[in-house]
Amino acid sequence: MKRLMLPIIVVALLAIAGGYWAWTHIISPPPYLELEPLNYTEDSSWSALPVESPPAVWVDGWGIDVFVISEDAALKGRTQPQLEKNERRAREQAQALKTSLEQIGEVYAPLYRDNARNDDITRAFETYLRSDNLGRALIIVQDSPVPPSILARLEQDPDLRDRFGGFLAISDAKDGIPSLQSAQSTSGDPSGDTESEETFCPERLKDQENCQIVVPAHKSKGIWIITSETIPGGTLIEEFPEWLEVNVAKSAEPLGDFEEVEIVDIRRPGETDERRDRETDN
Repeated sequence: MKRLMLPIIVVALLAIAGGYWAWTHIISPPPYLELEPLNYTEDSSWSALPVESPPAVWVDGWGIDVFVISEDAALKGRTQPQLEKNERRAREQAQALKTSLEQIGEVYAPLYRDNARNDDITRAFETYLRSDNLGRALIIVQDSPVPPSILARLEQDPDLRDRFGGFLAISDAKDGIPSLQSAQSTSGDPSGDTESEETFCPERLKDQENCQIVVPAHKSKGIWIITSETIPGGTLIEEFPEWLEVNVAKSAEPLGDFEEVEIVDIRRPGETDERRDRETDN
């Protein structure tokens, strides 16, 4: 009898454990953790950054920055360990891409909250432009849609668009090219991507559909590995610095803020207010 009871108890315990797992993971999982907004002036909010700040265009000529929009950079988790696992994966993915993309230039890859994706990526992009770009050329790498606000920035800023080298679309041949914009971004525009292409894509890349240059890649253990034998993006990217040198004027160094200087009254040795008043009366 005792021998029969043990398997029954084990089965019952497994059933209880399975029921608990199903309840907490499928039927009624706990809510995702509420995350504080990331501060993109801090290194911890990025999964990849240059080791040292690159020189401004007016100091060392044309350099290229690579801004990465990665699906794996999304932070979310129902528990702290789950959140930390997602962050480790995001950093692993960014470093894997950085190994190849450093052939082009300096790599900037932001983390972002999954439930505030477009807002966070936009804030990261604007912080990068304001603090780190310093007139350098720019390429955007993407394996997922680009926030409409970034496309609008390219449309509305001719200086930025002139030094924009296009989108490098990370793609596995069997999965096709990642969409530049989400369906939600284009659903209200009857002209689709065609009109956007004319406004945010520089003249140099008009022959590239949606300004995208395909970069072959494959996934290894869930991580994108770029498989290009040459520089990612090929000839269009390799010749970009030379094209910039011939066709685009470099930004001048900003003058900086004006400083208010107090005007100091200059006096001769021994001159006082009383003596000055007597000389004025005479």
